[in-house]
Amino acid sequence: MRVLTKFTLIFVLVFGSGLYASAYLSFEFLERNARDQVIQQARLMMESASSMRHYTSNEIKPLLDTPAMRRVRFYAQTIPAYSATQTFNTLRGNGYPDYVYKEATLNPTNLRDRAVDWEADIISSFRNFPDRTEIIGERQTPSGPSLILAHPIKAPVACLECHSTPEVAPPSM
Repeated sequence: MRVLTKFTLIFVLVFGSGLYASAYLSFEFLERNARDQVIQQARLMMESASSMRHYTSNEIKPLLDTPAMRRVRFYAQTIPAYSATQTFNTLRGNGYPDYVYKEATLNPTNLRDRAVDWEADIISSFRNFPDRTEIIGERQTPSGPSLILAHPIKAPVACLECHSTPEVAPPSM
């Protein structure tokens, strides 16, 4: 074998190895960057839902939830979880179909909020580790891997008005 052939072969092997290593590192970097971007966007959306909950509690509920109105009719729009979910569903219809927002609970008033098995595991994790403020994970779905971002929901005393016993809940509910 001639020296030029040996040099060319070594050059191709070194160049190919370097190209493979840089492609692998670039792929890992881009994938991690995309994941971080999706998590940041999901955090922003969750913060938006939290803001809607706060707005409903402080601005809407006092207007519609008076003792006289409670006896006549129950307005779901006064419930922070309902308004946050409805607002997020509107957002999903406006260009974010792959994002899902759910205030999953083990024993919900609204059955659409009932936790499925993997959500119940997340709820248990938050109960077992009360200092935990966020869980990020992945789960397999029929359409491929799905990224999960979960925050605990701690019910304030005002929520126990409807969520403690049926006797305490408004009659219209």
